[in-house]
Amino acid sequence: MSAASDSAADIAVIIVTYKSGDDIDECLTRLSDADNLQVIVVDNDSSDDSVPRLEELERRGDISTLILNYENVGFAKAVNAGIAVAKDKDVFLLNPDAQISGRDINTLRVKAQRDPSIGIIAPLVSSGPTVAVMAAGRQPTLWPLFTHFSGLARAFPDKRSFRGRHLFMAHHSREQQDVEWVSGCALFVRADVLARVGVLSERWFMYGEDVEFAHRVLKSGYRVIVTPDVQAQHLIGSSVNKAGGRISTMWAENTYDYYVSEFEPNGLQRLLWRVIFSGGMLSRALLFVARAQRDGVQKHEYLARARRFTRFSLAVWKRGS
Repeated sequence: MSAASDSAADIAVIIVTYKSGDDIDECLTRLSDADNLQVIVVDNDSSDDSVPRLEELERRGDISTLILNYENVGFAKAVNAGIAVAKDKDVFLLNPDAQISGRDINTLRVKAQRDPSIGIIAPLVSSGPTVAVMAAGRQPTLWPLFTHFSGLARAFPDKRSFRGRHLFMAHHSREQQDVEWVSGCALFVRADVLARVGVLSERWFMYGEDVEFAHRVLKSGYRVIVTPDVQAQHLIGSSVNKAGGRISTMWAENTYDYYVSEFEPNGLQRLLWRVIFSGGMLSRALLFVARAQRDGVQKHEYLARARRFTRFSLAVWKRGS
C-alpha cells in the first residue's frame, strides 16, 4: 500500500535518515497497513546507497515527500523541515531503525484525540532483552539522576518519589505511565499542541531535543504519556554507530548541556550532577570489565561497552563548569 497524498493524510510520519539504506525498507513496510499517513523522509546527506534507495521508494509511492539535505544538519533541523511540509497535520516522529505499524500510529492518534490533556503519546519501545530501561522517564535533574545511578529506582520501583532518569521495563511497562520525557525515536504529537508549543529546539545537533520538547509540552499544561497498548521496536544505536565520530559521546555532553541551560543550576549543583553521572557511567564500565574477565567468548564486546561508558563518564567534564 502506498503512502497517502498530502490532502488525504491525517498524520505526517517524519523519518530522518542518515546511512539508513539497510533499515528504511522494513520501517516503511510496517507503515503500509494504514492509508492515511503522509510519509515525509528527510535525508541528512547520506554517503551510502540511501539516496537512490529513497528515490526509488518515492517513485514507488511508499514515500509521500522526500527532502534531500546536502549536508548533515542534525536531527532537530531535519525534523523541523519535515514539520514545515506537514503544515497543520498531527505528527509522528519515527527513526528509520524503529518499527511500528501504521494501524498502531492511528491507535495513538485516537487516544490523543479522546483526551485533550495529552500533549505527547508514545508507544512502549522495546530495544531487545539486553536493554532493561524504557525510552522514557523523568527529567535529568539531580534527584532522578541520583536515584537511577544509585539503584534506588530499581530497588523501590513502586515509590514514585524514587523514579529515576529512566523507568524500568520490568516494573513500569504494563500500565500507561505519565512521564517527563520520551524518546524522539517514536512519538505522536497533535497538530494543536505543535501550534502552541512550537517545533524542536535546534540547539543540539543530536540528542537533547526530545527531552527539551517534552519539558516544553509539560510546562504548557499537557501530559506526556507512554502506553503499552501500542508497541514499537528500536534497533538502538544503529544510526549512531553509522554516524561515528563525536556522536559517540554527544548524548552525554548534550544531556549535561540541557540540564544546565534548562534548569540553571548553581556551581555546586553542576558539580554534583557531573559527579553522579560520571560515577554511574564508570560503575557500569567496571561491571563490563569484570564480565569480560569471566566470559572469554564475549570479552571483546564487554570491553567495547566498558570503553563506551568510560567515554560517557569523561564527556560531561568537557564543557567547563
